[in-house]
Amino acid sequence: MMTYETLVLLDPSLGEEDVGKYVGKLGRMAVEHKGKVLKDEKLGRKRLAYPVRKKMEGTYVCLHLALPLEALAGWQKALRLEPNVLRQMTLRQDNGGGS
Repeated sequence: MMTYETLVLLDPSLGEEDVGKYVGKLGRMAVEHKGKVLKDEKLGRKRLAYPVRKKMEGTYVCLHLALPLEALAGWQKALRLEPNVLRQMTLRQDNGGGS
C-alpha cells in the first residue's frame, strides 16, 4: 500500500459537529476502496482567495491514508462526486526511500 495525503475543502455550511461526522464518512469511503485513514486533521474554516462553487469560505480537512495504487483513481472520483466536497487534492507521501 502507498501512503497519500488528501486535502479536502468542505462546504462551509457544515457545522463543526457535521464536519466530524463527514470525516468519519470519508474514512468509511477509504475502507470501501481497500484503504484506511491513518490520521485526520481538521484545519478549520478559511476565507478563500476566489469563489469556489459560489462560496467564499470553506473548511479544510487533511487526511493521511494508505491506499493500494489501483484504488487511487476510484478514491479521487468518489471525492469529486461528493456534494459537500468543493475541492480535493491527493498527493503521494515520500516514504523516506531517498539515497
